[in-house]
Amino acid sequence: MINTMNTNGKSNRNKSLTNASNNNSAGSMVRDSATNTFWLGHRAVLGCLVIGTFAISLSNLIIGHRDYYLSSVYQREHYSLGLPTFQRITEINGETIYDGEYISRILHGELPFPLNNNLQRLKFRPGSLPLSSAQSLQKCYVNLTRYGNQIPDKTVMLASVSDTHKLIYRNIPKSSSSTARHAMKDYFDGNDRRMRHNELELAVYQLNYSLVSFVRDPLNRFYSSFDESFFRLGPWMGDSPLVQNKPAVRKSYFQNKYKVDKYPYLYEGLPTIGHFREVYCPPDELKLSPMACNNVPSIENGTLAHRFEQFVRDYDGSDPFDVHMHLQVSNLVWGVTGNPLPVTKLYNSTEADKGWLDIAREKGVHIPDGELTHGRRITRRFNVSKVSDATKRKICRLMALDYCCLNFELPEVCRTADEDEAVYCALDKIPKRDGYNNDALYELVVQQWSI
Repeated sequence: MINTMNTNGKSNRNKSLTNASNNNSAGSMVRDSATNTFWLGHRAVLGCLVIGTFAISLSNLIIGHRDYYLSSVYQREHYSLGLPTFQRITEINGETIYDGEYISRILHGELPFPLNNNLQRLKFRPGSLPLSSAQSLQKCYVNLTRYGNQIPDKTVMLASVSDTHKLIYRNIPKSSSSTARHAMKDYFDGNDRRMRHNELELAVYQLNYSLVSFVRDPLNRFYSSFDESFFRLGPWMGDSPLVQNKPAVRKSYFQNKYKVDKYPYLYEGLPTIGHFREVYCPPDELKLSPMACNNVPSIENGTLAHRFEQFVRDYDGSDPFDVHMHLQVSNLVWGVTGNPLPVTKLYNSTEADKGWLDIAREKGVHIPDGELTHGRRITRRFNVSKVSDATKRKICRLMALDYCCLNFELPEVCRTADEDEAVYCALDKIPKRDGYNNDALYELVVQQWSI
C-alpha cells in the first residue's frame, strides 16, 4: 500500500508540476500577447503620425507652393515640346521681369498669382503677351483719377453703326479714322449714333453685332496727334477764314485755348496761318497753292521740332489740350467706370485697307479695289528726324498705358535699361470692379507699371 501511495503521490506531484508548467506557459503567452498588442498599438500610432506628417507636407506643397509646382510643370511641358520656357530676368535693382507667356497663363487662370508677392504686382514688358490687342484690352485698368480728362465721352459712346450689317465702329482720332468714316458711310450704310452702356452690350452680346476699331503704334500716333492738335489750336483758328464754315472746329478752339496758354512758346512768332506755313512749306508750293503744302515733305529746320520737344518735357499727359491728343485706350473704355468696351476686334491702322477688306468679306460687302484711299494724307509739318531719343523715350512713358493695354511692343529707341526712362507693364491684383464676376473678391488687371 505504501508503494501504491508513493506512486499516487508522485503522480499527483507530477500533475501539479504539469499544471503549474501549463499555468506558467499560459501566463507567458498572456504577457507576450499584451506586449505584442502594446507594440502593435505604438506602431499603429507611429504609422498614423507618419501618414499625417506626409499628408500635411503634401497639403503644404499643394497649397503653399503650387505656383512653383505649376510653373515647373509649365517649364517641363515647354521643354519637352522644344518651345522656349518663360524667363525671369532680374534687373540690377533686384526686380524680376516676368515673361508675357507666364503673365498670360495667370490671367487665364492656368497658373496662380504668386502667393509670396507682397506687392500684388508682377512686372512685364509691353508687347510680350501672347494676346491680341482686343484680348489685352479686356484686362486693362484705367485709373479715372489720373486719366479722367482723357475720356471724351462719359455716359455715352459716339460710334458709327450699321444695323444692316450688325457692325459698330468706334472712332479713334489719328488711327485711320478718315478711312473708317468713308468705309462705314459708303459701304456699310453706317450712321453716327450715341450709345449708352446697356445699349452697346445688348447689341454685342445678344444681337451679335461686331464692335471694331483701329489702333496704331503709340509713338508714331503721338507725332500725328500733336501735329493735328497744334494746327487746330493755333491763333489763326479764332476768326480766320479757315473756320468760317467750320463752327464745330471754331467752338473747340475757344473751349480749349486756355489749355495751350501754359505752353506760350508753342506759337511764338506765328500769329497767322501764313507765318506757320512759311516754316514748313517749300516756297514754290506755297506760291502755287497753300493746300499743296499738305502733300510735300516739310522743310522746317527744327524750329517746330524744338517747340515739340519743349512741350514733351513739360507735358505730364493728364490734361491734353485737344481730343486728338487723347490716349487710344481712353476711347475704348467707359467714362463712368473705366471698364473696357466689349470690343470684338482691333485692327492695326498701318494695314487699314486690309482690315476693312477683311471686315467687308466677313459681312458680305464688296469694296472695289482702290476705293479705300479717301482718307486725308497730310504730310507731318514738323521734322521728326530732329527729335532726340530722350524725347522719344519720354513719349513712350507718356503712352505707357496704350503700350501695355493694347499689347504694342516698344520701339527700339524706348527699350532701355535705365530705370528712370524704362517702360514696363504691371499685372495687378485689385478689388473687383463693378460689372465683373460677383463671386470674386479680386480681379487681375493690366496697366502701366509707373503710376
